[in-house]
This record gives sequence, C-alpha cells and structure tokens, in this order.
Amino acid sequence: MYPPITLTPGVSETPAAVPRASATSRSAMIAVLLTLLIAWFASLELRGLFIPDEGRYAEIPREMLDTGDWVTPRLNGLKYFEKPPMQYWLTAASYAVFGEDEWTARLPSTLLGFLAMLMTAFTARRLWGARAVMTTLVVLGSSWAYYLSGQYLTLDITLSAFLTFALCGFLLAQHAGATAAQRRAWMLFAWAGCAFAVLSKGLIGIALPGLALVVYSIIGLDVRLWRRLEILRGLALMLAITLPWFVLVQQRNPEFFEFFFIREHFQRFASSTHSRLGEWWYYAPILLVGLMPWTPLFVRQAWRAMSTPPVEMPTQLFNRPFRPTLFCVIWTIAIIAFFSVSQSKLPAYVIPVFPALALMLGQRVALEDASGLRWSAMTLTVLGAALVAAATQLGRWSKFADIGADGAIALPVIYAATASLLIGGLAALYLLRRARALWAVLAMVVASFSFWTFSFLFLHVVDTTFSSERLIESLTDDTRPFDSDHAFYSIGQFDHSLPFYLGRTVTLVDYTGELKTGMRAEPGKAIDTVAEFMQVWRRTNERAYAVMRPRQFDDFERAGLPMSIVARDRRLVVVSRIPHDLPRLGHPEHR
Repeated sequence: MYPPITLTPGVSETPAAVPRASATSRSAMIAVLLTLLIAWFASLELRGLFIPDEGRYAEIPREMLDTGDWVTPRLNGLKYFEKPPMQYWLTAASYAVFGEDEWTARLPSTLLGFLAMLMTAFTARRLWGARAVMTTLVVLGSSWAYYLSGQYLTLDITLSAFLTFALCGFLLAQHAGATAAQRRAWMLFAWAGCAFAVLSKGLIGIALPGLALVVYSIIGLDVRLWRRLEILRGLALMLAITLPWFVLVQQRNPEFFEFFFIREHFQRFASSTHSRLGEWWYYAPILLVGLMPWTPLFVRQAWRAMSTPPVEMPTQLFNRPFRPTLFCVIWTIAIIAFFSVSQSKLPAYVIPVFPALALMLGQRVALEDASGLRWSAMTLTVLGAALVAAATQLGRWSKFADIGADGAIALPVIYAATASLLIGGLAALYLLRRARALWAVLAMVVASFSFWTFSFLFLHVVDTTFSSERLIESLTDDTRPFDSDHAFYSIGQFDHSLPFYLGRTVTLVDYTGELKTGMRAEPGKAIDTVAEFMQVWRRTNERAYAVMRPRQFDDFERAGLPMSIVARDRRLVVVSRIPHDLPRLGHPEHR
C-alpha cells in the first residue's frame, strides 16, 4: 500500500511522485480492475427488457434500423419526439453490427458509461498524479447509482457520459501544465461533449455545464476564465454537430419544435404535469445510497476538507488560479440544485454528479484513508445484516406474495444477494485489521457487484412481472403456428417491450399514453375504442392476434368474441382470432 498522505484544498493540486507499489498491492489493483471490467459487461443479457424504459429505448432504434429513417424517431410506428436521437443511433448501430438482443440494446450505454469512467480516471491522473487514479476509478465504477445506471437501458447514463467528457475536457484545458494547443484541443473536446449531450437529452446538455461555469466564475472570482473557453470555435463545433438533425427533423415534422422545446423542456421543468414531484431534499437520500459503499468514506473526507483551512490563500482579488476541486464541488451542487428546483424529478437525473464526486475523492487519495474505509466496511456489514433479516420476512409481504411461485423460487437468490453484503463487509473489516487496505477495497467491490448480480438474477426469475420476454418466447416457439405477418392488436394497454420481442409493431386499441402526439400527427394508425375493435375483429375472417389484460379477456369471453388463448402470463393474455371454419372460444383444444 502507498504511504498515507494528506491533501487539503489549498495546498496543492499538482501531480505528486508515485511510490513503488509492492507486488501484493499490484495484485490487488489488478484484481479490482478486472472485477470492474467483468461486472460492467457480464450481466447485460441476464434479464429481459423492463417496461417501460428499456422496452421503449430498445424498440425505437429497432424501428429506425428497420425503416431506414434515422431522422424521425418512432415508437410502435408512431412519431416520438420526447428525446433526441443519439441513444437511438448508437443502439441501432449496435443492432446492425451484433444483431438485435437484450445485450446489444444495453451495450452502447454501458460502454459509454465505462468509457466515461476511464476518462475520469485519466483526468485525475493528469490533474493530481497516478496515486489519484485508483480511488477515482474504483469509487466511480463501483458506486451503486453509477453502476446501476450503466446496466439499465435509459438515456441518463448516455447523457452523464457525454457531460463527463465535457467536464473532463474542461478541467484538462484549464490545467496549468497544458500548452496553448492542448488547451484549445481539450476545450473543443469539452464543447463536443456538450453537443453530444444535447443530442442525447436536449438543452440540458449545455444548460448544466453553463450553470456550473457561471457559478464558478462568480464564487471563484475568475472572470478571465471566459476568455479561455474557445467560445467562437466551440459554438461553431456544437452547431455543426447538433444543428443538422434539428433542421432535418423540423423540416419533416412541423409539430416537432412546439412539442420538443416548449413541452418537453420548459413546461416539463416548470410544471408538475408529469407527476414527478419531490421535496427539496429529494436527492439527498439518492446521493447517500447511490455513493455506497463509499458514502461513509466520502462524508469523512468532506468533513476533513471543510474543517482543515487551506495553507495558502490567493492574494489577488480577481482572476485567481483555476481550482479544479472547487469546480467539481460547484458542478455537483449546481446539478443537484437545478433538478431540486425542477417540478419533474427522477432519481437518475443526478447521475452526472458522480464523476465529479469521484474526482474529489481521487484528489484526496481517499482509498488510503484506513479509518474512512473502516466506516464504509462497517456500514456495508450493518446494511447486509439488516437486509438478510428483512429477506427472511419477505414471504409475509403481500406485494412479494403477488409475484407468485416465481418469487418463492427466487428467495434463495435474495438470500445470496443480501449475504454478499454482510460477508463482504466482514471480510473488509478483517483485512483492514491486518493492514491490507487494497484487499479490503476489493472485498467491498466484490460484495457490491455480487449483491447487484444476484439482484439481476432475481429479477430475471420474476421478470414476467416487468417484461414480455418469456410471454413472446412462448408465443413464437417453433411448435406453435405463430405468423408475425398477421394483424396484432394491443387492447387497453401498451407493453413497451412487446414490439421489440415480436420484431414488429402492434395496433393500439383504446390507448394513448405517451403516444398521443404521434397519434394526432398520423391518425388512422390506432383504433380508438374497444367497441370499434370488436367490430373489426368479428368481420375479418383471417388469422389475427391480440394482447390484453386478463380482465379484458374475461369481458371478451362473456361477449362471445371468437378468440383462442395462445399464450399468457400473470400480466397479459395473448389470443388469436379463429376463422369461421374453426371451433370458437370454449373448445378444449383451444383453451
């Protein structure tokens, strides 16, 4: 293990000499890094695509690749303008190279999150030396919120990755040791990161970095900073990257501007129409849990930083030297404050702060703080013990009982997940007592990844509650006479994963949801009422399929609608239409 050092915000932020690590320490480092690599990519196909987010963001690229239209995003054949196309383009490219599957759907966002983690570690090395790399890499790669966002197919890790590239490019451009050419290159890299962030999730990609810059220039008394931003070149680069798609999509879809900019940006931020409200402290518990297992370590380091005054104070009033640690603090606070004020809150919105938190811990070489690691290990142990005790009572919880037999079968997996935290925490405490800090870090990293891997396995066992994967697999089994060319209706609901697993779109009946705008733009692609559907179904003497909730099926059964069950699970029933020359509903061979 490296000898301990103490850094304070005002002492030095320049790279320090790196002592030679022992063979044991190098082995522990290699083991930690291999664990990170394996954990990030090993479970991408361990479960079906969850609804609604994973199903939605897997299906839009599939349709994009299928239709060849890379400009207008479509969900279930209907225009879908809620988000820009960057994630769709990347996933469609993944499908084109590797085929359509759960792991290829998740691969681009997972890979981007991993690359952003490496970029953060590279930045830590350039700013604070090689000793900062291990802490930065481990804290970011194994923090629960950042890791989970990389395993779940949403736009949040993609946005976070590009914002991380922007943050790191900016920090490297302001580094005192950078040449003029390097500063320009890194600033343009930062502008490109912002541009791709805009293409990932909209104006938030430039609003968040801009807010952090304004606040830093005021608090840091560094007005001259704005001269070093390469604003003209940066804006030109950003427009060159972002403008073509916005122009093309507006030309082809006149309704785009009002929906995307007015409704999805300004109204979404200022109004509560999306029912995503939360108290002003909404993100505090998310950050505390999301930074696990390193939350106690971070709290200890933050307390030490605040209670230790800087050794040297800047003498000039304005245009002080750039302070990367202060910028990371402001970056974090600005993002949290921005979304805390918003009337639309979701836990994953604050994922972009985790790279900045990891950089701050890297600057202090926090993994060398044995006392802080001990607090993390004790917290992991207590949490593991509490979850093990809670797991033994799951069978008495009514919501768990609703899962049915699959939940009972998966109980041992839950026990293994919770026991992983307990065992890992105890192992880390033992290793810390023997002064093997890096091996203790490895124990906590393995414990965290084991906990989530077992959790993914549990979700796979019970994923009929969250995904249509098994339902459609049973429908399209080679022993069944399923023909995907026939009409397929979705009655009164829409499972976002259904079109992906079917490999085709479905006709919606008596449902609008988030597809209301697309239905208005292209009327006639859906059926408005169940009564109208029943008329269509009765007068067509061809094979057709429909998916619905069990209660709706019971209503159709009472109405004598000619249909036969071909697949079902706890959530949904899939039926086929029986032509007039075949037996109707009720015949034993069709039940």
